[in-house]
Amino acid sequence: MISGPTRRETFREGDVGYASLWEPDEARARRFFSAVLGWPEEGHRHVPWAAVPHGFAGHIDPPTLFCNYGVDDIAASVEAVRAAGGQAEEPTEEPWGRSVMCTDPEGLRFAIYELPPPDGRSERPAINGERHGDISYITMHVVDSAVARTFYGSVLGWEFEPGRIEDGWGPTDVHPMTGMSGGSERACILPMYRVDDIQTAVVRVREAGGTATDPELEPYGWSSECVDDQGAAFYLGQH
Repeated sequence: MISGPTRRETFREGDVGYASLWEPDEARARRFFSAVLGWPEEGHRHVPWAAVPHGFAGHIDPPTLFCNYGVDDIAASVEAVRAAGGQAEEPTEEPWGRSVMCTDPEGLRFAIYELPPPDGRSERPAINGERHGDISYITMHVVDSAVARTFYGSVLGWEFEPGRIEDGWGPTDVHPMTGMSGGSERACILPMYRVDDIQTAVVRVREAGGTATDPELEPYGWSSECVDDQGAAFYLGQH
């Protein structure tokens, strides 16, 4: 039998192209996650090998994960942000494409950037990460899930299906895999980081000054709820 080459899957509108931990003290966050996940610390503000490029920013409280989403048409997306009740600054030219800083109706900051033409896009990262330290899941805690679903559906083209928990929702076919949970006091985003050995990673979280629950077996694998030494919540997952 003769078969042609497998067509690689490329980035799509609504995928996360970049993520950054926003914390009060950037250097402290780098030290903590270097100890827990083996990320570079000194001299690096970015994790160079992550499936989804990952960085840090400081002087920001309360902590959250900042996400930069790819879009097909930046001008149309800016109009969609504003029409749906959010705020969007003017586009700037960045090395990775035209980008815009935005705020959703609940005050959550994010960014959008214009993807290159389909034949020039990079390969899509694995939906749950591939290696130790990758983002494997993103949880959006929102105040009103109906408002958030309408907004991100209009801006990013997300379509939602019900999740396993009450007022839990999942946008379909988004990389990394993402979930939304309504009813929070304030909007924030929590990452789950993939680890090779969750027992060892939990010990490292505690030794670095954070807290971590004992690992529990979920349908997708082992997980632990954690908080770093600055109060930023996150999850560990062994798939």
